[in-house]
Amino acid sequence: MNDCDPANSIPAVAPNPPTTGRPNAIRPPRQAVIRAPGLLPMLYTPSELAEALGLTAPTIRDWLGRGLPHERDDGGRLWINGRACAAWLEQARRPAQPRPMAAGEAYCFRCRRPVKPENPVCRINGKVTRWSGLCPACGTAVHRGARRG
Repeated sequence: MNDCDPANSIPAVAPNPPTTGRPNAIRPPRQAVIRAPGLLPMLYTPSELAEALGLTAPTIRDWLGRGLPHERDDGGRLWINGRACAAWLEQARRPAQPRPMAAGEAYCFRCRRPVKPENPVCRINGKVTRWSGLCPACGTAVHRGARRG
């Protein structure tokens, strides 16, 4: 068996996914995560919600653009339901599901997906096999390693 054959030497594994891969991916501060379950089932203004979670109003407004459920009244004022905000924070803080990679693939951090590298080069150092190549979509260097035996 050829140790540098990507189909044989590199097993299919799941990479650590980036946190920015989801549409509303945020990393809420620990303080907000701890306080969120205590939000009441009432409507908050962005500044009231920020105070309740120990954040700033611009952070809450940024989250509105990332999918935080909200509504506007007839006067155009923003209102955020406390329970809906707590549920959104809980969903947003869960890690994304890993995407499995097939044998011979490497993860491109620029494209944020597994790719078959172009011009792969195999380096073996003891029990570690390391693959290097270029992403066919963007040309970024991609690497993948595997432990043998």
